[in-house]
Amino acid sequence: MSSSTHSHKRKNSHLFPQRKSSNSSMDKPFFPNNDNVTNTDSQINENEHTIDESRPTDATIDVTDGPQTPFLQEQYSMRPKRESFQFNDIENQRPMHSFFSVNTFNRRWTEWSLPEKRSYVLIFTLIALLVLFLLVILIPTKFLSTKTTRNETSPGDSSLGKRSFSIENVLNGDFVIPEDTFHFIDPPQRLLGQDSDPGLFFTIKEIDGQTHFIAKQLFDETFEVNLGGNRFLYEGVEFIVSSVQINYSLDKLIFGTNLDPEFRHSSKGFYWIKDLNTGAIEPILPPVKSDDNYELGLSKLSYAHFSPSYNYIYFVYENNLFLQQVNSRFAKKVTEDGSKNIFNAKPDWIYEEEVLASDQAIWWAPDDSKAVFARFNDTNVDDIRLTRYTDMNKAYLSDTRIKYPKPGFQNPKFDLFLVNLQNGVIYSINTGGQEDSILYNGKWISPDAFRFEITDRNSKILDAKVYDIPSYQMLTVRSTNSNLFNGWIEKTKDILSIPPKPESKRMDYGYIDIHADSKGFNHLFYYPTIFAKDCIQLTKGNWEVTGNGIAGYEYETDTVFFTANEIGVMSQHLYSTRLTNSATDDTFQVLQNPSDKYDFYEFELSSSARYAISKKLGPDTPKKIVGPLTKVLNIAEMHDDSILPLTRDERFKEKMKGYDLPITSYKSMILNDGVEINYIEIKPANLDPKKKYPILVNIYGGPGSQTFTTKSSLAFEQAVVSGLDVIVLQIEPRGTGGKGWNFKSWAREKLGYWEPRDITEVTKKFIQRNSPHIDESKIAIWGWSYGGFTSLKTVELDNGDTFKYAMVVAPVTNWTLYDSIYTERYMNQPSENKEGYFEVSTIKNFKSFESLKRLFILHGTSDDNVHIENTFRLVDQLNLLGLTNYDMHVFPDSDHSIRYHNAQRIVFQKLYYWLKDAFDGRFDNSKLLHL
Repeated sequence: MSSSTHSHKRKNSHLFPQRKSSNSSMDKPFFPNNDNVTNTDSQINENEHTIDESRPTDATIDVTDGPQTPFLQEQYSMRPKRESFQFNDIENQRPMHSFFSVNTFNRRWTEWSLPEKRSYVLIFTLIALLVLFLLVILIPTKFLSTKTTRNETSPGDSSLGKRSFSIENVLNGDFVIPEDTFHFIDPPQRLLGQDSDPGLFFTIKEIDGQTHFIAKQLFDETFEVNLGGNRFLYEGVEFIVSSVQINYSLDKLIFGTNLDPEFRHSSKGFYWIKDLNTGAIEPILPPVKSDDNYELGLSKLSYAHFSPSYNYIYFVYENNLFLQQVNSRFAKKVTEDGSKNIFNAKPDWIYEEEVLASDQAIWWAPDDSKAVFARFNDTNVDDIRLTRYTDMNKAYLSDTRIKYPKPGFQNPKFDLFLVNLQNGVIYSINTGGQEDSILYNGKWISPDAFRFEITDRNSKILDAKVYDIPSYQMLTVRSTNSNLFNGWIEKTKDILSIPPKPESKRMDYGYIDIHADSKGFNHLFYYPTIFAKDCIQLTKGNWEVTGNGIAGYEYETDTVFFTANEIGVMSQHLYSTRLTNSATDDTFQVLQNPSDKYDFYEFELSSSARYAISKKLGPDTPKKIVGPLTKVLNIAEMHDDSILPLTRDERFKEKMKGYDLPITSYKSMILNDGVEINYIEIKPANLDPKKKYPILVNIYGGPGSQTFTTKSSLAFEQAVVSGLDVIVLQIEPRGTGGKGWNFKSWAREKLGYWEPRDITEVTKKFIQRNSPHIDESKIAIWGWSYGGFTSLKTVELDNGDTFKYAMVVAPVTNWTLYDSIYTERYMNQPSENKEGYFEVSTIKNFKSFESLKRLFILHGTSDDNVHIENTFRLVDQLNLLGLTNYDMHVFPDSDHSIRYHNAQRIVFQKLYYWLKDAFDGRFDNSKLLHL
C-alpha cells in the first residue's frame, strides 16, 4: 500500500461533545434508503423470527445486478407539506417529534365537535360561504382556473384533490434511493492503534462498460487499486461474479458465481480464487470428483471463505469440510462422513433458521492456528416434502426432502471438533451437554480459548462454557435459569474479546457479553478473564442494548461502542462506555443529540474504531455516510471533506415533489390492566374532517421481536394510506422485545393469547376516541408469517365485533406443525403444555370466521418455513363449516418470502387491490349475491 500524502490528526473517539440540535427546516421531506438490498426476507416480506439480518461486516458482498424493489426494504415514512387534522391523543402517548407536530391552523377533530364551539363554527361557516360567493362573482373565470391546474399534472389520484401514490409506484421502484457500494476490508488481526488503521475498503466502479472492484482508503484519498472486473472467462465460458471477498494485502480474491439460493442464509454455487499478481482465476474444488460435477469439471460448494488471517481457504462440499492453504491449488478433506443426514461445518435447516442465522458452523481462532466446527446429525429427524409443480420438462412431479423436526419429535444432535492446524490433528470436544442439548453460540475469546453456549431442549437453562486448549480444561463460567424470570433463552448476540493491556495492568484476555441483568434488561457485562464467573456490569437502566449490540472497541482508551434504545423504546442511538468498575454516569454517554429522541441509527466501525459507517434510518431523511467516527455522528454536518456520502437521493427528492406524503406518529396507550403498548399511526396527508376513514391494522407480534420502530418507510402500508385513503395502525403487543423481560414474559407458554387481546383493545380505543371520523364497517387486519397467525387469532377472539376483513400470508395455524427449536423455546413440548398448544395457541374456533365480511389467504407451495399444510388445514375447516366468505391465492413453488416466478410483485398487488375492493364494498353480502 502506498503511504499517505497528507498529514493526519488523530482523535480519541470517546471524547465526543454533545451535538447541537439540528436547525433543518421542518418542510424538508424525508426519504427511503436502499440499505440492505440483498436481504429480501425481512420486514414486509417476512417479519420473521430472525430480526438481526443486516449486511455482513466482513469483506464479502453480494454484487448481483438488478433493480431493487422498495417494498422489501426497511420501512420508511414520509411527511406531507400540507396542514392536516390530528387524531385525538391517547392517554400517556409519547410526545411526537417536531417533524410531525401540527401547526396552529390545525385542529383536532374532537375540538370541532365540542358543544360550546358549535355556535362559533356556524358563524364562521356562514361568513366563509358569503366570501366564497363574492369571490365566484367578482373574480374572472380565467383566474380561478389557474388555481386548479396543479392536480391535472400531478401524479396519483387527483380526483380526491390530493397527490397520492399507489402500490404500483412502490413496485415500480419510484422510491428507491441508490447507494454506493462500501465495505471495510478486515485486517488479519484487530488493529489496536488508530494510527495503523487506514480505513481500507472496497467499492465498485464502471470502467469501459464493466463493473470493477476498487480498493481504496479513507485515510489517503489518492490510494486506489483496481482489483479487476466482475466478468471473466474460464475455458472459453463467461462467468459473472455474484459475491466477492478480498484479503487485506489485496493480492487474493474469492469470487462466487452461479449462486442458487437454498434456504434463508444458504446457497450453492461455484467459487473461484483470483491471484492479483498473475491475474489467474482458478476454481476452488474438492480433491475428488463426484456425481454432481458440472461441465468444465466444476462443483457447486455450500460456501468458500478466507480464514480470519487469510492463510487458508475453507469450504463445504456435500456436507464435508475442506481446507487448503491460500497459495495452494489443492484442498484437503477434513471430514469423511458428510451426507444428507450429517452436516459438517454447516448447519442443518433448523440450526440455520432458528439458532446460528448463518450458512456456516465453524469458528476460527483469530491467528488461524485452530478452528472449531460443529457436526449436526439428523439421522433420526423426520422429513418434510416440498413438491415442485412448475418444471415443464418433467412429466411427473418431483419433490425435495428437508430434515424438519417438529415439537415433541426428534431433534438433531450436535458434536464439536477442534482442528489444530499446528499439528494437523482433529480432536473431539466433550461439551458436557445432554443428548438433546442445543448449541447456541461459539466464539474465540483468545487465540487458545473457545467459548460456547448450550441449553436444554426447551431453551430454558443456558450454560456458557470455555474450553482452554493448552490445558484441556473445560469450565462452565455462567449458568442462566430463565425460569426465574418466566422467560426463555433467546438467540444470543455476539460477544467482544478484550485483549491484554499490560500498561493498564490487564494481563489476561477477557470479553464483554450481552445478557439480562437483575431487572430483566439486556446490558453489557465485562468478564475480565476467560474463566471469570464474576463480572462487571457496564450499563444499566430500564432500557436495552439493541440492534447488533456491540458496534466496536477502541483499544487505546478501552472504549466500547454499542447501540441501545435508552432514549426511546422505538428509536436507536450509538453509545459508548469504558471498561471501569461500575456503570457510572461519567463513562456512559450517548453519541447523538439526545433531543433527537426519534432518530434511528445503525453503525459499523472499522477494526480500530477510527472510522465508521453511519446509517440514519429514520424518522426523517435516511442517510448513509462514512468517515472518521468523530465526524459521522452528526449526519447533518456533511460539508466536511473527510465524510463520504453513500446515498444518492437527488432523483428521488425531485420525484417526491409530486406527492403529498403520509404522516407517521409514534405513540403509546395504557390498556385497562395498566400495560403500556407502543404503536405507530400512519394517516393520509390531507384528512377531510367530514369523511369517515377505514383502518388497516398491521401486525407481527412474535415473542422477543421488535418490528415497528422509528425507521422510515415508503412501502406497502404507506401505499395503502396514500392510494386508498386509509389509516394504518402498527401495534407491538406484549411479548415483543425492547422493553425487558417483564414485558416479554407474557408470551411464555401461550402464544396467541395476549397479542390479539392487546391488538383488539388498542384498535377499539382508537376508534372510540375518533369515532366521528372512522368507518367502523371497514376495519381490516393483516400480517405475514407470525403476523398471519396473530391476525387469525385476533379474528378468532374478536368474532367480527371490531374487524370485518383480514388478510393473512403464510400463517401458522397450529404450532405442532412448526419447527421444534423455535416453538419449544416459548411453549415447551406439547406433552408438557397441552393446554397451551391445543386450547390457547391453535386456530380452532373456525365458526368465528363466519362473522368476517371477507378473509384473504396467500401462501407459497414450497414454503420450507411455514408449510402450506397450515393453510390447507385452515381452509379445510372453513369448507367443513360451509363458509364461502374467503379468497385464496396459492403461489406455485414459492418459499416463505414468495418470490418465485414474479410472485414477489404479484403478492403485494393482490393484497392492495383486494383491500381496495373490500373498502369499496365489493365483498358486502348483498352485492356478492349479484356477482
